[in-house]
Amino acid sequence: MFKSHPLLPNQWFILIVMISIFFSCAQENTLTQNNLEHETSPYLLQHAKNPVFWQRWDREVYDRQNTQKKLLVVSIGYSSCHWCHVMEKETFEDQEVADFMNESFISIKVDREENPEIDNIYITATQMMTGSGGWPLNVVCLPDGRPVYGGTYHTKAQWLEVLGKIQKLYENDKNQLEEFADRVEKGIQEVNTFEIYPEPKLISPSLLVNEMDYWMRAWDLKWGGEKRSQKFITPVKFNYIQQYQKLTGDEKIKAYFENSLQTIANSGVFDPLEGGFFRYTVDPHWNIPHFEKMLYDNAQILGLYSNAYKQTKNSVFKERVYQTFSFLKERMSNPDGGYYAAIDADNNEGEGRYYVFTKESVQAAADEDFDLLVAYFNIDLNEPFEEHFYNLKLSSFDTAFLEQHKIDKETLEAKKETWISKLKVEMQQREFPLIDTKIITSWNALLIVGLTQAYEAFGDPQFINEAESIYSFLKENTYKKRHFFHTFQEGKPKIDGFLEDYAFMTQAAIALYKTSGNKIFLEDALAFNAIVLKEFKDDASPFFTFTKDPTLFTKIVGVDDNVIPSANAVMAENLWILGQWTGEESYSRQAQEMLQGVLPYFSEGRSSDYTQWSQLLVMEAYPYYEVVIVGPEAKTKTIEFQKEYYPNVVFQTTTLASDLPLLKDRFFEGETYVYVCQNRVCLRPVESVKEAIEQMENWEN
Repeated sequence: MFKSHPLLPNQWFILIVMISIFFSCAQENTLTQNNLEHETSPYLLQHAKNPVFWQRWDREVYDRQNTQKKLLVVSIGYSSCHWCHVMEKETFEDQEVADFMNESFISIKVDREENPEIDNIYITATQMMTGSGGWPLNVVCLPDGRPVYGGTYHTKAQWLEVLGKIQKLYENDKNQLEEFADRVEKGIQEVNTFEIYPEPKLISPSLLVNEMDYWMRAWDLKWGGEKRSQKFITPVKFNYIQQYQKLTGDEKIKAYFENSLQTIANSGVFDPLEGGFFRYTVDPHWNIPHFEKMLYDNAQILGLYSNAYKQTKNSVFKERVYQTFSFLKERMSNPDGGYYAAIDADNNEGEGRYYVFTKESVQAAADEDFDLLVAYFNIDLNEPFEEHFYNLKLSSFDTAFLEQHKIDKETLEAKKETWISKLKVEMQQREFPLIDTKIITSWNALLIVGLTQAYEAFGDPQFINEAESIYSFLKENTYKKRHFFHTFQEGKPKIDGFLEDYAFMTQAAIALYKTSGNKIFLEDALAFNAIVLKEFKDDASPFFTFTKDPTLFTKIVGVDDNVIPSANAVMAENLWILGQWTGEESYSRQAQEMLQGVLPYFSEGRSSDYTQWSQLLVMEAYPYYEVVIVGPEAKTKTIEFQKEYYPNVVFQTTTLASDLPLLKDRFFEGETYVYVCQNRVCLRPVESVKEAIEQMENWEN
C-alpha cells in the first residue's frame, strides 16, 4: 500500500512556485485562443469554432490580463439573430479578419440574453453615437471598457476598415479617443439620471386623454399596429389600449383594438401550421415575418388574446391562445421544467426555409382543391417570397368565405386538417431551426402571468397547472438563498439575477395569488419585493437599478418599455397592488413616487413607450373597485368573476378567515359573499357574481 510523506518546507516552496508559474502561463495563454467551447449559451457556442480569439464577458479578467492595453472589441448578439449569423459567416469566420483582430484587439462575445446589462450599456452608447442601434451590435472600446465606436452589421471590408482606422488613431492620437470616450461616458450616465418634479403633479384623466390623442396619429387604422415599415406586435401597448377603451367607452379605439388583433391573428406573423407567433414582419401589412420565435413574445401574447377574448368573445382569439400554448409545449418546453428562450429564424437552407413552401408543394398538398387551399391560406401567387416561396396565413371560417366557395364549415375543417397534415410531412423532412435552450427566469415569469390570464379567460385547468409548475421549477432551480439567478443552463443556475427577474417573479406570484387565493404566493411576492427594496433601490431617484451594483462606469435605471415591459413599471404596479392587499403604506407611497418620477415622459405622444406605466396611471386617474370574494365557494365564484374583463378592479379572494385589510371581518362560516367597495367603503355583500357586477355597473361616481 502506498504511504504518503509530509513535504519539507523547501519542498512546499518549490511546489507553490511551480503552481503559480503554471497558472500564470495558463492566464497568459487564455487570450490567445478562442475560449467559448465550454460555454452553455447556444449563441456563444455558435462562435466557438471561429478563428477569432473570442472570450466570454468577464471584466475582471481583461483588467488583469490586458497587459498590452489593447483595444476591446465587444460583439453582442443572440442565438436567433439572422444578421448575427450572416456577419459571422462573412466576417468572423474569415482568417484575414481573425488575424487582425487577434493581433491588435481583445475580442469579447456577449449573449445579450445572458448579459442584458452589458447590452444595455453598449446599445445606449451606439444609439448616442449613431442615432440607431440593433444586433449584431459591434462596439470598439478602450481597455477600460468605455466605447469609442458602435455599429451593427458590417461586411468584411467595412469591418476591417473600421478596425484599421480606430487602431491607427489609438496608436497615433490616444488622447482624442480618451476625450471622446469621456463624452460618451457622461452621456450614458445622464441617460440614467432623472429630473424629479419638486412638487407632486395631479394625475387626472386629461393627462391620459391628451396622450392618447397624440399617439393615435401613429396608428395604422387599416392594417393595425403602428405606421411603420416593419410591424411588431408589442403586447404591452395593446394591453393599455384595451384598458383605456374599456374605461372610456371610446368606440373608435375599441374598433382599432379589435381590428388590429384580428388582423394580426390571421396574418403572416402567426404560424398557421405549428402555432405560435413570429417576432415581427418585415413589411407594414403583416405578410412576411422575420421567422424567429421568442418566448417573451408568445408569453405576453397568451395574456393579450386571453384578455381580448374576455371582452369580445371572439373565437379566433381563443383559438390563437390554445394554438400558441400547444406550440410552446411542443417546441419550447424543457422536459424537466421551464421553457426555452427562442427558436432561430434560420435552418441549413436559410432564413424561414423551415416554414415556407413552393407552389409545387402547395399543389401536392391540395390535390384537386388547389384554388380553395390558396384562398384559405391567403396565398397571392403573384407575390412570391424571395422569388418562389410562399408564406401561409390563416383565414377565419366566416359566413362570407363559406358562401363564396360554396362549402360548409365541417367539410372545410376536414380539408384543412388534411392539407396541414400533408404540409407538415414535408416540414418534417427539413432541418428544424436551432432552439436556444437557455431558461431565462424573467421570460418564464412572463409566461406564468400569461397562463394565469388564459386560465381566467377560459377556466381550463391546464393553464393554471402549467403556470404553477413553471413557478415551482423556477423557485427550486433559480432561487437560491434569497437570490435569483437570471438563467438556468445545462442543469445549473447562471448569471446573477437582474431587476427584471425579481420584478417579473413578484408579478407572477401576485398573479397566482389573485387567481388562486393561495397565501403562499402572496408571501413569496412580499419576500421577492423586499429583496428589490433592499438591494436595487436607486439613491438618486424613486426608481430601481437594473443591477445591484453599477455596470462598468454607470448604474442602469431603465423606465421605458421594450420588447418586454419596463421592470420599473412592473415594480411600481407590484408595490401598488401589494399596498392595497396588505395595507402597507410604504409600498403605496413608493409606487406613487415612481409614478411622479415618470410623469415628465407623458407629453406630446412620448407615452407610447411607457404604456406599462399608463396601466397604473389609469388606476390613479379613474375610479377603481375593490372586489373581494370570501367563503368556502370563493374559488368557484372567482372563476366566474375573472372570466370577464374588468381593468379597474383590485381583486382578492380567500376561502378562510384572514386579517388582511380587504378580507378582515368578512368571513362567515358556511357562507360565501362578494363585496364591492371603493376606498374601503363597501356596498352590502351579495351572494352571486351577477349581483356584484350589477353593483359595479350601477355605482355612481
